[in-house]
Amino acid sequence: MLPTSAGESDVPPPILEVIRNLILPVYLPSALYAIAHNAIQILLPLYALKLGGGFAMAAAMVGMRGIGTMLSDVPSGLLVARFGDKAVMVIGLLLLLIMAVGCAITKSPWLLGFLALGFGAGAGMFLLARLTFITETVQLNQRGRVISVMAGLHRAGALVGPLVGGFTAELIGYEPVFVGAAMLFVICLVTVMIFSKGSRRSREKRKTVPIRQIIGAQRHTFMTAGVVMVMLSFLRHSRVLMIPLVGISLGLGESEIGLVFSLSSLIDMLMFFPAGLILDHAGRRYALAPSLFFLGTAIVLLPLATGFVQFCAIAMLAGLGNGFGTGIFMTLGGDFSPPNGRSEFLGVWRLVGDAGGAVGPFFMGTIASATTLAVASAWTGGLAIIGLIILFRYVPETLHHETSNQVNR
Repeated sequence: MLPTSAGESDVPPPILEVIRNLILPVYLPSALYAIAHNAIQILLPLYALKLGGGFAMAAAMVGMRGIGTMLSDVPSGLLVARFGDKAVMVIGLLLLLIMAVGCAITKSPWLLGFLALGFGAGAGMFLLARLTFITETVQLNQRGRVISVMAGLHRAGALVGPLVGGFTAELIGYEPVFVGAAMLFVICLVTVMIFSKGSRRSREKRKTVPIRQIIGAQRHTFMTAGVVMVMLSFLRHSRVLMIPLVGISLGLGESEIGLVFSLSSLIDMLMFFPAGLILDHAGRRYALAPSLFFLGTAIVLLPLATGFVQFCAIAMLAGLGNGFGTGIFMTLGGDFSPPNGRSEFLGVWRLVGDAGGAVGPFFMGTIASATTLAVASAWTGGLAIIGLIILFRYVPETLHHETSNQVNR
């Protein structure tokens, strides 16, 4: 039995029952997706370098993936509103499968960039549909813990995927990693098709709410909390880019870089339970603020590492920062989303946040090519300070009440 729709009952079921009911339709496919996604994510810039691209091309792999996600956000919200969250999850996983197979075949860094674009689009569709399902079926005061468990599975995937992918790529090549990821996407796809029923509201036929109307009604949210999410996304994607680039500059191999990223992800993963408690008991701000601070500090320090131990320690600090932010993006999106036009709002919400992921790697790659990695990192770290100022000055706490306005049809 699936959880009761959010807001449908004043007495929510016990949190353990809610989590147990989500194991097969949500958590299992999320875990499989996370392993495959993170293995490909960390290897794309390294594979671009191996195929003859420079630092700018490696940065473009991360940036193109971010652009693909950003471009899919709003269409995915409209598709969820029209066809339901399960159908969009299936489409997204099919696209991910095709892109993984394409990465295993191609030998061109330019074609790899287009595949990264499609990879980001498929990921965006899957994540948006899944977030809509969670928001529709989970009560407000349980949402942080439910989402933090899901985000914790992503962190576990970030631990396993880069470690296995890095060693496999170094021992037998990159192609087997992409094929293995494709197989995991197949299993994930079958799991969703069998066990996911979709949320009740997504199965109801209803008209979509115009995107312009969503933006007009929620413009303050997008201009305040949305901007903070841009900063956070910028920092998170910079971490994904900086770890392999700094590792290469230190003369480390793929297996060592994969090990460091996995250790960073271990700290990140271990934070999922504390982060969930913070979200649902202390408040959303108390998770977001340390996430911005520690990520910004780590990004600034990474290029200053002079050896493996320093590099590993700073990467783990970045993992701690990312861990504090476990589930914050999805949780705040659900908190601010209106009952009417929820999936459409979440599409725009993801678009705003993903803009940081799309722009960040290109920004850092361009600055690093013109100057140094240290200069690019310093600029990026400064964004954390701006995000903290906006957070405490303009973003309301949403733990005890959903602050979104009703969107009229």
